[in-house]
Amino acid sequence: MEAPLDEPESAGSDHLALMNCANPQGTNAMIAAVAVAIANELGRWNVTTDFKEITGRYNQQHLALSSTGQARCTTMGNNCENIKALLFFQDAMYDNYIRFPNNVKLSSWSYAARLVAGFRAQKTCEARAKNSPSASDACPAEEHLLTLLSTAPGGCDMNFTYSAKKPNGSPLGNPAQLKNKLVWANDGGSMTNLNPYIQFQSTASTVTVDPTWDLGQPGQASGGSCLVSCQKYDKNNDLTGQCCTCNGMSATFVAGATANVYRCNTPN
Repeated sequence: MEAPLDEPESAGSDHLALMNCANPQGTNAMIAAVAVAIANELGRWNVTTDFKEITGRYNQQHLALSSTGQARCTTMGNNCENIKALLFFQDAMYDNYIRFPNNVKLSSWSYAARLVAGFRAQKTCEARAKNSPSASDACPAEEHLLTLLSTAPGGCDMNFTYSAKKPNGSPLGNPAQLKNKLVWANDGGSMTNLNPYIQFQSTASTVTVDPTWDLGQPGQASGGSCLVSCQKYDKNNDLTGQCCTCNGMSATFVAGATANVYRCNTPN
């Protein structure tokens, strides 16, 4: 699903609607942002061990870090603040709180349901890979270590490119198979109904995915000019009071519903 690179554009432009970047109820972009936060903070896509199901508000199932995942955060020298901030918005109390270009709002209900369905599908697929590795619907992949190399404008928003190696630093035998570690990010964990915001690409030593920029690090405040973004995750800068534009309306950032998330204080 590789798409040609666009010229850099603001997150508030309507170019997403002109491309194959469907974002139903905000879930595709949000889940791709989770995939990048996982790569940045855990250094691997291993959701079947690093995450677990929990019961959230209104008795809905949510995805959360497992004890293995939390320990991995510590090993990687962080507390997985970005992952936790993004998973926070599964809470239906914040339904429609996260806003994307073209005034698409995140359905917390659909977001949580997709994460859990994808998590279950990933477990099933990896079990097939272990028990029937030659099956057409199996998803084998090597243990790996991801290290962020660069970001650049991508087909839907921003490409994040990672060095992909074995945990011991040696080359992977088949880096293209790492796409199998992202089955959970597709619609319901489908092997065919792919999330266009993932747009997985690989070389002999790198992998690239294409999430929405402003929900993850790295990322910098825009100096004295208005940042075109409805919300931004930033653990390095206090954006409170800085100018922002969301879906054509200007305002200033205020502290969001959870740590390190700032919301452009425009009317819904």
